[in-house]
Amino acid sequence: MPEPTTRTFPTPLDEMLRRSQLADARNALWPSEAELAAAEAAVRARLIADFLAASATFDQVAIDGALAEARTYDLANPDSPPVLDELTAIRDHSAVAA
Repeated sequence: MPEPTTRTFPTPLDEMLRRSQLADARNALWPSEAELAAAEAAVRARLIADFLAASATFDQVAIDGALAEARTYDLANPDSPPVLDELTAIRDHSAVAA
C-alpha cells in the first residue's frame, strides 16, 4: 500500500518571491529604454554614414538608395525626427559650399 502523501502549499512570502522572479525573467526579455535609444541612434547614424559615403564617391545610385532607405525608415518611425530632412540639409549645405 502506498504511503499517504502530504501536499504543502507555499507561504505568502514564497509566492511573492516566485512572482517577482517571474516578473524579472519577463522583463529581461524586453530591452530597456536606454538600449532602445542606443539602437535607434545606431540605425540613424548608419543611414547618415551610408549617405555620406555615397556622396563622397559621387555614386548617384548609392545616393538614391540611401535616400530611399531613409524615407522607408521615416515612414516606419513617424514619432522620431525624420532622417530624410537631415540628409536633405546635408545635401543642400554641400551644394551651397561647393
